[in-house]
Amino acid sequence: MLVAILGDVHANQEALDQVLAAASDHGVSRILQMGDIVGYGPDPGYCIDRLRDLDATICLGNHDAAVIDKLELEHFNPFARQALVWTKQQLSQDHKDYLASLPYVQRLEDLDVTLVHGSLFQPENFDYVRSLSSARLCIELQRTRLCFVGHTHQPCLFILKNNRSFEYIPSFEQEGEFEVGGRQQVLVNVGSVGQPRDEDPRAAFVLYDTDAGRLSLHRVSYNLEAVQVRIRRAGLPSVLADRLSFGL
Repeated sequence: MLVAILGDVHANQEALDQVLAAASDHGVSRILQMGDIVGYGPDPGYCIDRLRDLDATICLGNHDAAVIDKLELEHFNPFARQALVWTKQQLSQDHKDYLASLPYVQRLEDLDVTLVHGSLFQPENFDYVRSLSSARLCIELQRTRLCFVGHTHQPCLFILKNNRSFEYIPSFEQEGEFEVGGRQQVLVNVGSVGQPRDEDPRAAFVLYDTDAGRLSLHRVSYNLEAVQVRIRRAGLPSVLADRLSFGL
């Protein structure tokens, strides 16, 4: 089975559509999404509807939690707060009810994978996995071979080997297909669909071939300018449009 794993979408319709089209071209049978469907971008309702219509398996992100009052706005910077207030006004009650139905953690026994937006260590706090110490806290709670996370918007791998040593790979796009067999546990940050922050403005997603035990990171270009125009027209902070050009 070929599975597509999508990171933070952040209400970016163009990026989501291009990623889903690329995933379809590859022949994926299932879609997993790491939360933060909404926030920052101009198309929150569209992105929720698109993923829901595809029956994607999704965990709750911190921006999703904020628009349903599960997380206080004081946890966000001023630009993010402004976007969240706007997003709450755009979403229907049906959209909010859908977000409220999403769990913090998804464990998929049939795939031997776990999904969490930030970290398995106190997932409701939405901690970032950015270091070996934070990765260890997450992996020690991992009960599956693979755990997929998002939140940092920066793709990378943390590998806990059989001898309990750690390997960190900051970006695995150049690795081609990455073998997960033979390693004890792998923590995968899948990057971001709608707002990359690793200086590559293209939308990122991961493919997981469950039969072969292989991961691969993919990037697709999309119409940045169209999203930027709608961000500004909506009255959202211009910085949220500008950063998309630079992958920051």
